[in-house]
Amino acid sequence: MVQRLPLAGNGTLDRHKPTPVQPEGGMLLSSNEIIAWSVAAAAASFMALCVFLILLLRATQSAMREVKMTVESLQGDVKKLAATVTEVTDDIRGKLQSTDPLFDAVKDVGELLSEATGAARHASRGIAHAFNLQAAAATHQADDAPTPAWLRWATIGARVAIGLRKGWQQSRTSPADGRE
Repeated sequence: MVQRLPLAGNGTLDRHKPTPVQPEGGMLLSSNEIIAWSVAAAAASFMALCVFLILLLRATQSAMREVKMTVESLQGDVKKLAATVTEVTDDIRGKLQSTDPLFDAVKDVGELLSEATGAARHASRGIAHAFNLQAAAATHQADDAPTPAWLRWATIGARVAIGLRKGWQQSRTSPADGRE
């Protein structure tokens, strides 16, 4: 509903003279009454909004207290957990450092075994070579001379040793293992 204000004789609005407005219910309201009721409605709305905001702030404040208490209780637990983690870390570090001599000893044993294997390989080559020389010398001897039994056994042993060595070398260089 539009309120029309009367014009004064000079063509300006006359605000000092209230003009009644008639709503549908039949009650006449002046523009001052409309403004008063509008201000009262705005004030009531503002008061309702303030009450709602106060209730909301109180609820938020209690929720924040609960959060603060939870954080404080968790803070103590986190400190205990951090201390425990530090202790476990120090314990593991100490145990790892205590195993260093063991790994050094294992390394030394590995080097010793490598040297022993090299020496055994060299000795077995020398023995095999000596047996091969004796076997060759025995075959070149006169056909009438009988071969001593010990030489026959040594020849058989040399052939077995050579066969084992070749088999071992072939198994080390076979592509199925992936080693060279």
